[in-house]
Order: sequence, then C-alpha cells, then structure tokens
Amino acid sequence: MLYTNRVLTFVSIMTNKEKKELAKSLYLRSNFSRKEIAQQVPCAEKTLRKWIEEGGWDVIKEMQTITRSKLLQEAYQQLSAINRHILTELDGIPDKQLSDAKGVLIKEIEALSDTPLHLHIQVVQDIEDWLRDKAPKDFMKFKKLMFEFLHSRAEKEGLE
Repeated sequence: MLYTNRVLTFVSIMTNKEKKELAKSLYLRSNFSRKEIAQQVPCAEKTLRKWIEEGGWDVIKEMQTITRSKLLQEAYQQLSAINRHILTELDGIPDKQLSDAKGVLIKEIEALSDTPLHLHIQVVQDIEDWLRDKAPKDFMKFKKLMFEFLHSRAEKEGLE
C-alpha cells in the first residue's frame, strides 16, 4: 500500500508535459487500452485522445511495426504474386508493366537483404551442377544439406 501511495503521489505532482510524455510512452510501447493509460497517467480520456491526435501517435505506433524483415517478406510475396499472374494469365510472358514491377521488387529485395535468398539459391544450384559431375556420390548428401541451409535462410527472412 505504501508503494502504491508513493506512486500515486509522484504521478499527482507530475506536470501536464510529464504526464503527456508518460502517456505517449505507454501508448507507443504497451498494449494498454486508452482507458487504462488514462487511468495510469492519470488524465481524462478526452485529453489522451487529443494528445494522440495532435501528436500523430497512431502514425508513430504504426511506423514502429514496419520492420526490415516485414518489408522483405512483403516484397517476396509481391514478387511471387506477380510471377504467378505471369504464368497463369499471360502464358509466362510478362508485359512491360509487370516486368518493370519485378525489376523494382528485385532491387528492393536486394536492398533489404544482407544476401538475398535468390543469390543463395543460384550459388547452390551452380555448386550442385558442378558437384553432380565431379562427385556424384556426394551430390545427394550435399543437396540435402543445401536444402536445409536455404530453408533456414528463408525462415530468417520471414518467408516460412
């Protein structure tokens, strides 16, 4: 009870600016409802709503959810959708607009990736082709290990 009283005393002597900063921090970094935040600060829900709108806190909160991994995953999904459309609707031949869109997405993927997954796949395929001729006995073991490697890279990039 003593701890609760001290916290309440501290909160009650906070300036409005300090309350606003506390509310902003709680709003952006927690899953508390507006009502819960208003109770914790304390302030009127109407005041909290005003702070959220004037400060653009909703936009800031949304921007915090946009991560490199999420952008990369979305770019791969968009590229996959374009490729499916080209194969199913255009008999495998993209029009200029889709070809340009693919180019933009590939550049975006390369910019967002440390090493884009498609480069890993190409290198693995080149090594498999070489190994198939030079060491056929080791080829299947290598192929299994490389599949596991590519799968782990896809998981790391949020594609699995």
